[in-house]
Amino acid sequence: MEQKIEAQNHVFVNRILNMNHIKLIGFDMDYTLATYNVPVFEAKAYTIVLDKLIREHGYPEEIGKLEFNPDFIIRGLVIDTELGNILKVNKYGYVKKTCHGTKFLSIEDQKKIYRTHGIDLTDPRYYIIHTLFSLAEGCIFAQLVDFFEETKKPFSLKKMFNDVRTCLDDAHQEGNLKGDITLHPDKYLIRNQQNADALKQFKKFGKKLALITNSDYEYSQVAMEYCFSPFLDRPWQDLFDIIIVAANKPNFFLHQPKYLKVDRKTGYLSNFHEPIKWGNIYQGGNAKTFERDLSLSPSEILYLGDHIFGDVVTLKEAIGWRTGLIVEELSKEVPVLERNLETHRQIWHKMMEKEDLENEMCSLKESTWGTPHEKRNSALEKKREQLKEKTQQIDEIISKLITEEQKDFNPFWGEVMRAGNEESRFATLVERYACIYMASIGDLANYSPFKYFRPRRRYLAHDPNPYTTGTTSPYEEITSPEDSK
Repeated sequence: MEQKIEAQNHVFVNRILNMNHIKLIGFDMDYTLATYNVPVFEAKAYTIVLDKLIREHGYPEEIGKLEFNPDFIIRGLVIDTELGNILKVNKYGYVKKTCHGTKFLSIEDQKKIYRTHGIDLTDPRYYIIHTLFSLAEGCIFAQLVDFFEETKKPFSLKKMFNDVRTCLDDAHQEGNLKGDITLHPDKYLIRNQQNADALKQFKKFGKKLALITNSDYEYSQVAMEYCFSPFLDRPWQDLFDIIIVAANKPNFFLHQPKYLKVDRKTGYLSNFHEPIKWGNIYQGGNAKTFERDLSLSPSEILYLGDHIFGDVVTLKEAIGWRTGLIVEELSKEVPVLERNLETHRQIWHKMMEKEDLENEMCSLKESTWGTPHEKRNSALEKKREQLKEKTQQIDEIISKLITEEQKDFNPFWGEVMRAGNEESRFATLVERYACIYMASIGDLANYSPFKYFRPRRRYLAHDPNPYTTGTTSPYEEITSPEDSK
């Protein structure tokens, strides 16, 4: 255990988490315990939404020819529903990259719209893509903006966005999506033995386990049966000390609706008038009753899910449970970061060369300050031009290195946790609200159930630079030519 863990299988730590103090570990199901084939699932959602837009909302039949691009939308992007733009935003709310429909804007055009101040993401005009469940709707919205502008058909951006949202919500509520998964789980779900191993390990060493999901019991049975039963010698329900279905998160953490009891065999619901108990299955309910009836304090509960707001931010702010976030994208991005370490160092060294040249140019500017141009020393002016030319040459090298460094990330938006060279807003929320984060629940199987997770030291602007003190970090901040303008 913990002998050799591949980079993409690490648990990443934002704040101290002593697992000795954790009595219960709760899990979301969708995209947490149950792993989805994202392109296939989202392609199905995409098809259903397009069909509903045509049949139920009167959209032109020609949109049925649109095709889903699984790479075009990533988690953390922001949709500007008033202008039809999709934005990548940094930790301060500044827009770093923009496309209108599916067409990307130049930096100049972007600044004309969003200027140089941060946008207010609490404004209802902005919709944030918090989960992998939203990839299809983001893609459809962007493509519809292109379609209506190119065909010059009249349309309302706000109405169009609301129609897409409504169709996707209805698809989930009506069972169109999950109904197909129930019939063909092998098409949409991915089995991962390590997920089962992690839960069995926690169970073996005395941790209480809870499943708290927004999915109903019927669907949960299908998904959990498919994903876990091949790796168990017992029914999947026996892995958990308590199961909560149709929890209606984040309201589960905010309000106090009552619980209904679920019959394990039939799924039938019944009222009851007693505290909730270990070993049972419930629907609905709330976190306060959960803590009280099971004699748990917030600091003794760790909850893991994939939705940054529904599973982490709201929970942390409302009731103070310990939190873990599943960021599936890291399974692909972390190995790229590891491979790029040498390129990253080269960029840093070139930036230092550029800074030295800029310092020389500043000195020359100071020495000629206030001197009319015609009276300036020609040798100094020539030196200034030479420095400027060298700086441009270094910029070209840095640009090529950055292109090389970024080529294996998402071709449209780059890393999910960065906006340019800065933290993305999504990464900032993860850092602030998630005690730990990882690519998969299965990654926990690499660690002891009693692990004392500690964050590593974060470098501040005044700390010694690790590149000049003999140590290295793949996450050091550097400035690109674009960011320095």
